[in-house]
Amino acid sequence: GLLVAILVILFTVPVIFKDKIRATLEKTISESVNAQVRFGDYSLGFFRNFPNITFSIDDLTVTGIDKFENDTLIDFRSLNLVFNLPSLFKKSGYEIRSVRIEDAEIRALILADGSENWDIMKESAETEAEDESTPGMKILLRKVEMLNGRINYLDLSSDIVTTLDDVSFLLTGDMTASETNLKMMIDAGKLTFEMEGMKYLNGIKSSADID
Repeated sequence: GLLVAILVILFTVPVIFKDKIRATLEKTISESVNAQVRFGDYSLGFFRNFPNITFSIDDLTVTGIDKFENDTLIDFRSLNLVFNLPSLFKKSGYEIRSVRIEDAEIRALILADGSENWDIMKESAETEAEDESTPGMKILLRKVEMLNGRINYLDLSSDIVTTLDDVSFLLTGDMTASETNLKMMIDAGKLTFEMEGMKYLNGIKSSADID
């Protein structure tokens, strides 16, 4: 009987909640960022992070608006959000416990006037009543991981160009507490740094371990 119950959960929960999570994610994005966010196929399943459940998104892109129109800030081939399973059945909101990003490209840009293309978060605003038709999202992160990434940083105001290739990144710790200990590890197969037309670093291997 227990085995049957587990099998029922494994196969029915993804079917029931897949589109609900997508709707919640889209609502959260539209309320949080001033940018164009698009993604392709998506799926929900237990097998990667059982007993938690993983929402996987393919081909996620974030593109700027206004003066950054058509400039891509983020391009992820795969984004995996790991949810706490019991939170799917609560009205208090779906809880994201960890994030895993694969084959990512991040393009950070500062214009000559100092404008930053990653400054896309909307100002938080309190509402008199919450919309109960769609549960919210709670970010209760313990882990953020990126594999096979590429980061481009271009600062037109200071004439600085920095590129990191083959990037692996891991951030762990309790990111919900007001005070916490975080551990960050980053490795780059190639790091290039150029300022005012002069290359100070050219394709060097680099790593950092930060507490």
